[in-house]
Order: sequence, then C-alpha cells, then structure tokens
Amino acid sequence: MLPGSEDIVRCALPGEADRFAELCAATPMEDVGKGRKGAVLTRPDTDGGVPLVRTTTRYARPALRFRDVHARLAAEVRERAGLPAAFDNALAERYASAYTTMGRHCDQALDLAEDTFIAVFSCYRDPDAYPRRKLVFESKERPDAGTLEIPLVHNGVVAFSVAANRRLRHRILADPAGGAGDNEWLGLTFRTSKTLLRFRDGVPYLPQGVPLTLADEARGREFYGLRRRENEETDFAYPALDRTVSASDLLPPV
Repeated sequence: MLPGSEDIVRCALPGEADRFAELCAATPMEDVGKGRKGAVLTRPDTDGGVPLVRTTTRYARPALRFRDVHARLAAEVRERAGLPAAFDNALAERYASAYTTMGRHCDQALDLAEDTFIAVFSCYRDPDAYPRRKLVFESKERPDAGTLEIPLVHNGVVAFSVAANRRLRHRILADPAGGAGDNEWLGLTFRTSKTLLRFRDGVPYLPQGVPLTLADEARGREFYGLRRRENEETDFAYPALDRTVSASDLLPPV
C-alpha cells in the first residue's frame, strides 16, 4: 500500500441517461488553459454565507450557485462513499485530449474544513471512447515509494480525506492503456469549506470581519510561495490570509 493512502475511498454511482450532457448544460465554464475549462460552484447557507475555497487558478467569472443537478450529485456522492460531511463547494473541470500538463500537487487546503473529504466525480462525453483519465497519487515524504493509480471510470467517485491530502500529491493524467482519441472528461471535485464569506454592499468579508482583497503582484508571489510549500510539506499550515489571486472570489455567486 502506498504510504498515506489509507483514507482513499472508491465507489461508483448508478448509470443515468447522460450526466455529462446534464452537467455541461448546468455548468457554464471558462477557458483556463489549453484543452481545459473550469468553473467554481458554491452552495450559500440559509443565512447568506458563501463557502469559499481559494485556489491558485485565476477565474474571471463569479462562482455559480449549486443548481439542483449539482446538489443532487453532491448528496449522492456523499451517501455512496459514506462520507461524514456535506459538500458546499465544488470545482467543475472539463478536459479535452489536448490537456496533458497537470503537475503533481495536493489540493489547496487553506479553506477546507478539517476531518472532511475531497471527492472527485468523473464522467465522459462518450463512456465507451478513449482516452480515459486516471488519478495518480504519490507520497510527499517518500516519493520513491511508488504510486497509486486509480482509473477515473464513468460515473465513478474517488474520495480522499483532507488529512490524506496533506500526506499525498496527485495528478490527473490521460490513461494510455486505451489508446488515443478525442474524448472529453468532466469532473466535479466536491469539498467542504470552513470559510464563509459575507457580502455587504458587494464587498466580501471573511469570518474575521476583514474584507477579502485581490492580491497585488508582491502578495501574489507570497501566495504562490505558500502554495509551493504546501505541495512539499506534510505539516504545512497557512497563516491567516485576507487575499486571493482569483478575481472571481470577490464577486457574489450567480
């Protein structure tokens, strides 16, 4: 067993008519790289708190509120995988065959709630076509200990704890086993936020009562420097940060 991989859960959801088409229709995305589109989704609570999960990807559009299809899928993933906490934030991504450049990383945990899980749901434009994708894990402390490769099957879920995310790095790669093709993968990475934004007069405020701001060049470099440390260190902890590098985080969800 790969060291640190004890908290990885795999399961499959029942097949439905066409989750790929339904999710694409409900989730408008923006280009974030060659062959890659993305969107942030959030589920505000009944008091108007907006769950935030900051990343180093820069989005221009505001986060999307969970539609019914996202809420149903989040609940189904949690139930099938037997996970402890409900999801209130997600990253939607759509990869064409041209996207081949993902580096090894852990998910940014600045805003993730402790003792929760990150869950990746996968589906394909054509369930029977190639290429498929796989999720490859490695240990941060023992990169020479080999890898754990998990095929991202159609309507499948791979979940891993926030604690495992500290110990491991991962990346999503095209699986060469099936051969080349132009199939598309759509993934929703569900997570649970500990950071609820409150918008007052259009300004987002962090739980500490200070406004969330867009990092300038110097603070952006600092933000990325902290992120690099997180990718390498198993005991890394973020300091309190009142900034983001993504302008979308400053906009009320739509």
